[in-house]
Amino acid sequence: MIFKMPCSVILLRGTMKGSDDPLALLYVGRYGNYHYLQKNLFEECDVVEERKTTLLTFRRHMDRMEAASDVAIVDIGWPYHGLMNRSGVYLEMPDWAGMALELGETWEDTIRLFRHTTRRQDLRHIRLNEYRCEPTNDRAAIEKFYDEMYLPFIESRHGLDAVKASRRHVVRRAGKGCLLQIFKGERVVVAGVVYPEDGALYFLWLGMPSDCIEKPPQAAISAVYYFGIKHALDQGLWAVDFTGTRTFLSDGVFRFKRKWGALVEDSFSPSSLLVRPKNGHLNAARFCQRFPMLVRRNGELEGLLLSVDAPLDDKRLSQLNALYGCNGISRMTVVDLSGHGKAGCRDVAVGDLEFRLIGAGLDHYADHYAKHAVRDSGL
Repeated sequence: MIFKMPCSVILLRGTMKGSDDPLALLYVGRYGNYHYLQKNLFEECDVVEERKTTLLTFRRHMDRMEAASDVAIVDIGWPYHGLMNRSGVYLEMPDWAGMALELGETWEDTIRLFRHTTRRQDLRHIRLNEYRCEPTNDRAAIEKFYDEMYLPFIESRHGLDAVKASRRHVVRRAGKGCLLQIFKGERVVVAGVVYPEDGALYFLWLGMPSDCIEKPPQAAISAVYYFGIKHALDQGLWAVDFTGTRTFLSDGVFRFKRKWGALVEDSFSPSSLLVRPKNGHLNAARFCQRFPMLVRRNGELEGLLLSVDAPLDDKRLSQLNALYGCNGISRMTVVDLSGHGKAGCRDVAVGDLEFRLIGAGLDHYADHYAKHAVRDSGL
């Protein structure tokens, strides 16, 4: 089968998401994460060159095209990524990580696990909008959810990257678990399927009416999470599993789940995205700054960030911790290119999280980023 397994080498050039900075990205893989990367890393982009190949022959195309890129991402799946990274020159990102919340003994204890901004803003908006939750196992309601909420929602959110659950599977799981319908007035504005197993409540599928997708009602999705967590506690369960999440720390879904107190775990997928930014490329450094990531290090998850312009003073470190810190991350490593920090490597505590600060120059930052941060080899 490996002789027939297709693989593509694609050079993309465009503008980084949320900025005017250019980016040339070399994608090597089997399209498992291609559309996600294209949609979430680029504001707009064009395919400069594409070569169809196989897992045995892609290297000659990759070696030739990589010179024109700022960053290379290899997406060939398990177990092939392990063979590819035997030399250790790539950062190894889980393509998906799990996120789960361990519930408190009481509702008041559980609420205290939420982030401060969640308690102050999301819970307030849920009250002001007078959302209410009605769990149901009614088959007609579940089938209506699948056709009129789930399918439009997932197609809008994920496009070509969408992996759709079958109607039969959704109906069966919702029948054994339940469909949480969130009402505003007399109308369902969002709903989600939850399923209990082994003492945990699993959030499986979300959806909302087509006319709500472009401009969701205020805090409607927060209401699903809020009432789902409360439902789990009422059922005597000990945890809520939010299931798989992408591992870019700036990803909106990742940040949304962490604000409910979720712990991130390397438990959802054995596959990795192999990432190699280029030494000496300012665009590559800005890519690493704009898209901080989780990487596998010594059996743990470590956050990797880059600071190109701003000095890493106490205020900046507190901001980074507030933006990206999450339970389950063993350490945050920040490579400092600003020139204002100390040379070498030092560890500091920011809140409950350890930060490793590494001073580096543009000409060699990627070596530090991959080797010293991930392998603890020292400077």
